[in-house]
Amino acid sequence: MNNQKEINKIKRNNAKIYPIYKMFSWDLLFFYSIEFLFYTITKKVTASEVLIINGFYLLFRILMQVPAVAITDFLGKRKSIILGNVMLIIYILILILFPGAISIIIADLIFALGYDMKTIAESNLLYDSVSTRGGEGLYSKLDAKGGSWYYILDGIASLIAGYLFVMNNYLPMFICLGFVVISTILSFRFKDVYEVKKEKKQHLGMLNTIKDYKNDLKSSFKFILKSKRMKAFILFQIVFYSVIEIVDTYNSDLLINIGIPEEQFSMIFAILTFIGGISLSLKRPIEKKFKNRTLSFISLTYIFACIIIGAVASNWKSGSIIPIVLMMFALQRMDTSIWYILEAKYLKNFTKEDMRNKITFTYEFIGGIAASIFSILGGLLLEVVNVENAFLIIGLLSLASMVVALDYMRKRFGLKPEEYQKEDIEF
Repeated sequence: MNNQKEINKIKRNNAKIYPIYKMFSWDLLFFYSIEFLFYTITKKVTASEVLIINGFYLLFRILMQVPAVAITDFLGKRKSIILGNVMLIIYILILILFPGAISIIIADLIFALGYDMKTIAESNLLYDSVSTRGGEGLYSKLDAKGGSWYYILDGIASLIAGYLFVMNNYLPMFICLGFVVISTILSFRFKDVYEVKKEKKQHLGMLNTIKDYKNDLKSSFKFILKSKRMKAFILFQIVFYSVIEIVDTYNSDLLINIGIPEEQFSMIFAILTFIGGISLSLKRPIEKKFKNRTLSFISLTYIFACIIIGAVASNWKSGSIIPIVLMMFALQRMDTSIWYILEAKYLKNFTKEDMRNKITFTYEFIGGIAASIFSILGGLLLEVVNVENAFLIIGLLSLASMVVALDYMRKRFGLKPEEYQKEDIEF
């Protein structure tokens, strides 16, 4: 193992690169603002097929968690980040080259594995790099900085993507591909802080690696079942993540229903992305003001925005509701931007290097199963009611669920370290 001086040098290098890397790689640039248009217009996929594709994607995200964790432990964080980015390149090439819903489903399978590997390895690599120099505060600061830069860049990309799509449907896709290539190049500059365990590399295949990891996953589930803190946090995640997944699908449908043209469709996403980036500067003041009620604040404002959209859209003509709908979209984007930063921070509190992958996997696995089920139900709801009424129904149901979740969290989460019992925070 490298001496301490070399380790500190590696940590400083990773911490320096990470915000720049995250700016390019947090998610796909130039894509999501025209995704629905690309599928329905360019790929000739119907709206109902888009819902089916989304269902498969959520399922793949769940199924790929186990191999993603195993590969990350087997290869190490740096190589896993590189491989994950390469798989995203393959994903975009499939979308560009092949037609129809089946090709999108196959591409989503590749994307799910690659993105899961990135999600697990990136945040844990950063945490490894700052855990002894600035602690969780530096982790959150660097993560938020990279997230803010990403939102600014993605806002510009989203603004331009709609106009490029009108010029040529494939132009945004090729530019998206270029940014993923940049992310891949940057990922080669990372270095693992901790050595990959040699015994993991001596196994004959991935099946053996997964079998060896089975006991670790069992212990992670047992820890969560015993930890009141983790059970409370996962219950909150199930409700909030599920409603976010449903509402994200409804947003595009609602914009089309109220007659937003292709260029403005992209512009709206660009403005929302800018708002998401700027809102990260509010994370610290919000945490300071609301303290252990921060999650209550961001989740309830998100849900009330959903209810307002449903109530307004169900009772007034489409054109007149656009300003109100867009203001609620902006509020929701602020909430989700702050949530994703806080989620990573809270999930890794009280954890050590050898347990973070296991806890992250279990957390994502449980939340993913719940989100996939509720997303399918949210899609089925659109078969019997219009999207305006669906917004209202989902908002009211999620409000009732969130009140229960927050009440359960009140005495179990957000406490001072000395207020937790040993089994709540020790693996």
